[in-house]
Amino acid sequence: MLTTKPETDRSDAFPVSWDHPADAGRSWNYDPMHAPDVMTPLGFDLFFRPFFEGFGAGGEAVYRAHLANYYVYHYVGAANHTEQPPKTASAGAPLGDLASAGARWRDEILPEVQRLTDYYLDTDFAAMPDAELAGEIEKLRDVRIRQGTLHTMAMRPWGLAMNMLVDTYCQLTGGDELGAVRLVQGYGNKSVEVGRELSRLARLASSIPAVGSRLADITADTALKALDEIQQQPDATPFLEHLSIFLDGYGWRSDLFELAAPTWREDPTIPLCQIRAYLEMEDYDPDQERERLVRERDEALTEALSSLTPRLGTALQRAVDTAAELAPVLEDHNFFIDQRLGLAPRRLLLAVGRRLVSRDLLDGAGDVFYLYQSEVEEALRSQNGDYRTLVEARAGEMERWSQRTPPATIGAPGESSSGFGGRFFGYRHAGSDGPNTLTGNGASAGLGRGPARVIPSLAQADRLKHGDVLVARTTMPAWTPLFAVASAIVTETGGILSHAAVTAREYGTPAVLGVENATRTIRDGQILEVDGNRGTVKILM
Repeated sequence: MLTTKPETDRSDAFPVSWDHPADAGRSWNYDPMHAPDVMTPLGFDLFFRPFFEGFGAGGEAVYRAHLANYYVYHYVGAANHTEQPPKTASAGAPLGDLASAGARWRDEILPEVQRLTDYYLDTDFAAMPDAELAGEIEKLRDVRIRQGTLHTMAMRPWGLAMNMLVDTYCQLTGGDELGAVRLVQGYGNKSVEVGRELSRLARLASSIPAVGSRLADITADTALKALDEIQQQPDATPFLEHLSIFLDGYGWRSDLFELAAPTWREDPTIPLCQIRAYLEMEDYDPDQERERLVRERDEALTEALSSLTPRLGTALQRAVDTAAELAPVLEDHNFFIDQRLGLAPRRLLLAVGRRLVSRDLLDGAGDVFYLYQSEVEEALRSQNGDYRTLVEARAGEMERWSQRTPPATIGAPGESSSGFGGRFFGYRHAGSDGPNTLTGNGASAGLGRGPARVIPSLAQADRLKHGDVLVARTTMPAWTPLFAVASAIVTETGGILSHAAVTAREYGTPAVLGVENATRTIRDGQILEVDGNRGTVKILM
């Protein structure tokens, strides 16, 4: 996708067709954190839309998504059909039984997610007749709704616990939000685990000259060729075996919520380039880094408790214990629910694509993602027609719209509803503290300096070198192994409880998030100073 976009588009240049006339009277919001790019029709129909609808299953709110010019917009309203969604629960709201939420995640939610995932990883969809495949397509939509419900079951307690911790700490100690979240750092999560495994693969590669020397200078364009050459080396067997294990366990992930994008398991270019980046960091030890974070956490908690009376200290300790139990869930739910379960059904959809190719209805299996769900079911059941012209037209439309900046809202004017409020989605900062200084949300403490590397998508992450400042529109968990490589993180989205913030703290990497137009304002190679405490980004030269 092209990354240089105009600042705004006039509303009359962004025509919207509505499924129902009443939708035009609702406020629909663009989400640049989770879906900043155009999305394929099937990715929307069989992933994002039903998944998002599942967030509100059985609850007080209705969650809906709309695809406008291939950009995703969402609406959140009350289940009683009023236009105002219920207020997001905060630390002062009824919390329910958070003490059992960790056990519920481990003993109920996660096993169900793994059963659903295993079905899509193990089933031989290619052996199914057309009618059965069509039935699987309809079934997948129901699975997506359940997936969204499981997401809410995991994330609601996490959000409550984290907000309770921040509010309690700030009220009792007079400290800031960064001081609060320091009390739950060092507990690790699946995103950090992926980075640790990549680091171990890099150490293994460096111990095998035929592997380390070949990976040392790869780019995104040469990574797969390098892997083919490594596979011809007899000494490379230990590395190849460990790489295969890594891809089986951690490879069902991609950049954003787009079913059409190949996973790491299908195309290991991105993890290979990340291994190359870790090869540049000979002294990096993730275990020592975690030990440092734990020491800082324990010292900060001891200092905070010593400043309080026993009664208030007990209240803070209770909030810390509750949040610590749930701290890994933000990244772990993404790994298991959003990524593995989100992307494993590619096996089904690519099997359908290959079937349609065999019927001479499509040119390539991946073309199936340019069709809507109803069109895929029709193609399987009718076994006639030619969808190739339609695919070509939509691919061209997506390319054209990818060069536009979508409006922040469509439909009626209204305020954006953001699940956990500003602490998750962050506040957008357009101002500055002075010449050549941008402001944002200080999300991970520390001061980092280095040359800016503006990375529009994970496909270009091979350009990031050790010590660079990573500048991006948004970073989802698949980006986070790069946080060990970067000297600091700057993004246009996110608050102190976002994916980027939580993982940056686990890597001890300074981060300033929610810097409006950072990727347009900052030029590649400029020297930056990123202050994660103050939330400032200085352009030094």
